[in-house]
Amino acid sequence: MTTDDILFGVGLTFVLAVGSQLAAARARVPALIILLPAGFIAGALTDDIHPDQLLGQAFGPLVSLSVALILYEAGLGLDPRKLGGNTRRTVVRLIVLGVALSWVTVALLAGPLLGMSGESAVMLGAILVVSGPTVVGPLPAFVRPADRLQTVLSWEGSLVDPVGPFWGLSCSRPSSTAATTSPSATRWCSS
Repeated sequence: MTTDDILFGVGLTFVLAVGSQLAAARARVPALIILLPAGFIAGALTDDIHPDQLLGQAFGPLVSLSVALILYEAGLGLDPRKLGGNTRRTVVRLIVLGVALSWVTVALLAGPLLGMSGESAVMLGAILVVSGPTVVGPLPAFVRPADRLQTVLSWEGSLVDPVGPFWGLSCSRPSSTAATTSPSATRWCSS
């Protein structure tokens, strides 16, 4: 890939991202609603926008850094004083029961509906438990829920986001090192 290809791809990505943000602001919808289709269409129609090719080996670390910054920023917005009594119980139930129920439901339905193998269905279920602050965060600005519901959504979105990657990694096929050091850690996911 030449320097011109990289600059064109990065520039096109920037233009699409900013254009999607502006279109979302003008339409008064969460930016995610415009960004996702724009990304899917751009990725399908052109070979110029593929971040892993544009950024090379820097892609993985940049994604990790971006996720860390999103979670850090979301954590800064959480107020532990608002998390008391019934609100705390609701958040705990959403994280514990909601994650487990979502995982099992997706894992059971993905096989028959999508024709996936059992292991792939379990992995998909593990990944799709994530709602995250980038998904949940912008929605209250448009829906304007009551304060208690907004607090629950903020805490759930921020706390469940790290669960997905860990859940997904624990359900992936163990490497030979992981299998020899902790065979029971991944047995329940792959059986």
